[in-house]
Amino acid sequence: MRGEHERYLEHYRSYLCDVRSFSERTVYAYTFRVKQFLLYLEQQGLDIQEARDGDARQWIYTMMRDYEKSSINLILSALKSFYRYLVRYEGFERHIFSLIEGNPRQRKLPRYLTRDEVIRLLSIDTVTLTDLRDSLMFHLFYSTGCRLSEILGMNFRDVDSARSRILVKGKGNKRRFVFLNPGTQALLNEHIEHREAWCQRYPISSTSDEDAILLGVQGKRLSPSSCHSIFEKYRVELHLEGVLTPHMIRHSFATHMLDNDSGIQLVRELLGHSSLSTTQIYTHVTGRRLKEVYRAAHPHGRKR
Repeated sequence: MRGEHERYLEHYRSYLCDVRSFSERTVYAYTFRVKQFLLYLEQQGLDIQEARDGDARQWIYTMMRDYEKSSINLILSALKSFYRYLVRYEGFERHIFSLIEGNPRQRKLPRYLTRDEVIRLLSIDTVTLTDLRDSLMFHLFYSTGCRLSEILGMNFRDVDSARSRILVKGKGNKRRFVFLNPGTQALLNEHIEHREAWCQRYPISSTSDEDAILLGVQGKRLSPSSCHSIFEKYRVELHLEGVLTPHMIRHSFATHMLDNDSGIQLVRELLGHSSLSTTQIYTHVTGRRLKEVYRAAHPHGRKR
């Protein structure tokens, strides 16, 4: 890649990390798409200062041959962010992606577990040390409603046992407290009691992981891939239908909270959503359930 293009890309990467506080995953995704576009310009014999609206449209058109509509939206989001940065910080006058619209988003209703399925998942036997860790992990997911990255990033130093809460780092490095129900707190205490036995059997390989609550058998902080493997293992053992993912438990947490008349603003705070509109998707789920209950219970609602 040309030196000037490399410089813009590196400056943009620093902006995403230091100013926008984006996650590593998002920074990689955005800079990867920007790099694709810069390489495309070079193939066309253009510098970025020479690119015009037509070049942007042509590139998106070529992307549409290989990517689904949802991916095109993400690509557009990355390039629009890049050009907003260029206009604001690099003195560019034109935002050549500003007039390109993405595909309309059709939000799917989140899949969630029934209460009986949650009870089965939280009632697994804890015979071995890994059983105890797995049970604690499932309880943490359902007690807190946290994202996968938030659960795996939990540390003992962030636990406030007196108030049964944990400080977690969410999207954009935003921190919030999430809460532990009595069963989860008891499991965490039991896990702490067996910590020395765990470390003897699975020695911790890095000082950076010494404070991690959830560890893998390799002696490192539990990884996302290992977590998904554990979920799949118990999906099979418990004969749960369909897929079972960490995010499904987050959806279950939110849905069951709203079913129990928790306010949507409270659920938003617990989930760490920056916008209430993100949380409102769960009202469609509970609204559908209310309709089913109405039809089943109301004398004039039942079909004859």
